Amino acid sequence: MILDKLRKSMADNNIDFYIIPTNDPHGSEYLPDYFKEREFVTGFTGSQGIAVVTQDDAFLWADGRYYIQAENQIKSTGFKLKKQGLAGVLNYDEWIEENISDGNTIGLNAEYFSEDSYKNIYSKLKSKNINIVDIDLIKDIWNNRPLLPAKEAFILELKYSGKSRVDKVNEIRNSINKKGAEITVISSLVDICWTLNIRAEDIEDTPVLISFLIIEKNKIILFTDKNKVLLISDKLNDVQIEKYDDFYSYLEGYKDEKIYLDIKNINHRIYSILSKKNIIIEGNNISSNLKAIKNEIEIKNLEDTYIRDGASLFKYITWIKDKVKESPIGEYDAQLKLDAIRASDDLYISNSFGTISAYGPNAAMMHYSANENQQSMIKNKSFYLVDSGGQYYSGTTDITRTIAMGDLTEEEIHDYTLTLKCHLNLMDCVFLKDTYDVALDGIARYEMWQDRQDYKCGTGHGIGFVLSVHEGPQSITRAKEPTKMEIGMVVSNEPGVYKESKHGIRIENIMRVIEDSETVDSVFHKFKTISYCPFELDAIDINLLSDKQLEVLNEYHKEVFEKLSPLLHGKELEELKHATRKVVR
Repeated sequence: MILDKLRKSMADNNIDFYIIPTNDPHGSEYLPDYFKEREFVTGFTGSQGIAVVTQDDAFLWADGRYYIQAENQIKSTGFKLKKQGLAGVLNYDEWIEENISDGNTIGLNAEYFSEDSYKNIYSKLKSKNINIVDIDLIKDIWNNRPLLPAKEAFILELKYSGKSRVDKVNEIRNSINKKGAEITVISSLVDICWTLNIRAEDIEDTPVLISFLIIEKNKIILFTDKNKVLLISDKLNDVQIEKYDDFYSYLEGYKDEKIYLDIKNINHRIYSILSKKNIIIEGNNISSNLKAIKNEIEIKNLEDTYIRDGASLFKYITWIKDKVKESPIGEYDAQLKLDAIRASDDLYISNSFGTISAYGPNAAMMHYSANENQQSMIKNKSFYLVDSGGQYYSGTTDITRTIAMGDLTEEEIHDYTLTLKCHLNLMDCVFLKDTYDVALDGIARYEMWQDRQDYKCGTGHGIGFVLSVHEGPQSITRAKEPTKMEIGMVVSNEPGVYKESKHGIRIENIMRVIEDSETVDSVFHKFKTISYCPFELDAIDINLLSDKQLEVLNEYHKEVFEKLSPLLHGKELEELKHATRKVVR
């Protein structure tokens, strides 16, 4: 058993507690297979979670999205689940604080901990006589470990990115200079790729290049696999290319410099090297804030992309509804059809994440994943949820629809209508300039709370441009550092109802922040929805909608028809007319 091998290695190295996060040296949300150490040890395949191992205990912490999935996947691994977020459940660092003894040693790989998270652990334990050791105990027990990706990188053309590499680097330099620094180190892959207008295929469905970036006063240094950038080296003539494995030794050469770092993103090993001989100026990652506000060309590309993507999804919805009238089809087999329809777009690169194709009770698992060998049959009744998106040269998409496959129960109709009410309220939201994202979460949840229900996830997340499908700093959720919602920011709107053993319902669109109006003493902003695909009219109890919600629904469907109808023909066009029909009481 893997756990036995890990415990032996811990004993050999005098480690009492070993922490295994879901991370890589770059703080990526989705990981290359090479860095999936927590998955290797626990068997849990979710995108988040943290494991702690002692000689007597082994626990996995996972949040509400993954309770059901994690419980199933860790049954035979020796791990027990800690349901993070539930009342009375300590976070992993609190559990360690409560259970560790004076003189114990904690082992962790410092590359997998941001400086911020490392400081949090250290602060909780500094009153005790505890050692924290930077050590990798996984490398020697992981046989047949996957290799790092080796595909070549490419340049995202200016007609898509809307801003040159030179302009982006100059913006970053100007910003750090104002903060008193002349050097910044960037480890976030999405930030590196955004800054240099580079894309690659190093993480599945997230077109990034595994690399580190240093921006100095007169130099740009990119650390990566040199073979990946050979074909674009002539377009990176102002960038010094160094080996990925030489990054940490290069950092050792800095002395008496003023270096700007984002401790929420930079890993502890980077920080510990640089802080020994340099002055560290801390602040938020400059490029993260810059890329969060989409420029005019990005916005135009995104809006065009969401129209094409919406048409692809509606083609799929039409197909799946017809298909199950003939005979049931497996969830995985069905999603392959959606993937194929998307891939027919001339600008398609890949999916933006693994398609969630979930029928009936499976949809109650927020991040359920069907596969060829394990899939439920979609029938002509109840709900089928499909959460999917694409990476295109012209933008990244993410959209969810819960589809009525046939007869629905009263409870299913009630819960769908409730989810829609929450969605429409946020879609129609008007808010003061400088409103923080966290303040908008309650607007979406209000109807849900009135029904004494809730969903154990955020309401919305930022989204990258031909980068990660989940990007900040903005996100509509409660548990985060607040961020002002600014014009040009893009965010999802995805409330839901998840009932174990019954059904899961999610309705997701992407919205951008735009100007609304200016009054005598206030400036207001609002959202403009840029996703276009009908909601499920046959699943709505019209009597539960307010007059305003009914108006917003009909206006949205009118726009959906206008945007998608030029791309649909024959039966698909007729189905679109029916799906976007005006609803009256």
